[in-house]
Amino acid sequence: MASIAKSAWQILLVSVWINFSETLRWMLYSKSKFEALYQSKGMSLPGGPVNMVLWVIWGVVIASFVFVLARRLSLLHATVLSWLAACVTTWIILWNFDILPLDMLWVVVPLTLFEIFIAALISVKLQGHDSAKQG
Repeated sequence: MASIAKSAWQILLVSVWINFSETLRWMLYSKSKFEALYQSKGMSLPGGPVNMVLWVIWGVVIASFVFVLARRLSLLHATVLSWLAACVTTWIILWNFDILPLDMLWVVVPLTLFEIFIAALISVKLQGHDSAKQG
C-alpha cells in the first residue's frame, strides 16, 4: 500500500509539472495560433470548465505514462517514447481534423520535448534509480 501511495504522489508531482508547462505554453503562445485558425474556419475554440478538466486528465494520463516508462527504461528512451505517444499523436489527430496550426510546431516541438524530458527526469529522480541504465 505504501508503494502505491508513493507512486501516486510521484505521478501527481509529474502531472503538476506537465499541466503547469502545458498551461503556460498555451497561454503565452499556442492559444492565439489556435484562435486565429479556428476563426479562419468560422469555428469557435472549445473552452469552458469541462474542456479544462479534460486537459488536466490528459496531463495526469501522460504523467502516468512517463512514470511507468521511466521506471522501466533509460531517461532518453522514456522521454522519446512518452513524447511520441503524447505529443506527436496529438498533433497527428489535430492535423487529421484540419485544426492544427502547423506554423507553431517550430516552437512547440522543442518546448514539448523539454517538457517531457523534465517530466521523465522528475520521475527518474523520484524513483531513485540510475537514468543511465540500458533500456
